[in-house]
Amino acid sequence: MSKLTIGRVAQAAGVGVETVRFYERKWLVKQPVALSSFREYPPDVIDRIKFIK
Repeated sequence: MSKLTIGRVAQAAGVGVETVRFYERKWLVKQPVALSSFREYPPDVIDRIKFIK
């Protein structure tokens, strides 16, 4: 399973990066564990954001 950066998630879901961060702060999207300096999201988060939107 490949992981996606916040920019790719936002683009695929049709929202801005700040919207993804807002959803994280409101606990609508689970915050990913950042093993490096980048947040890495699983592909299923795109469907979740589209549903919320």
